[in-house]
Amino acid sequence: MKWVLRPSHAQLAEHDGKEIYAFGDTDMVGRVEVTLTDGTRVKVRRTELIPC
Repeated sequence: MKWVLRPSHAQLAEHDGKEIYAFGDTDMVGRVEVTLTDGTRVKVRRTELIPC
């Protein structure tokens, strides 16, 4: 199974639909740091990680 990013805010719109390479644990405010397949790292909510 692979995961893609579906950000809910405009700041990360350029990463919409990109495949996720790895993600870590959820922090205290409900966000997780993900690494995209192109090496970009972003913090998003778990609900923005979509399995496909």
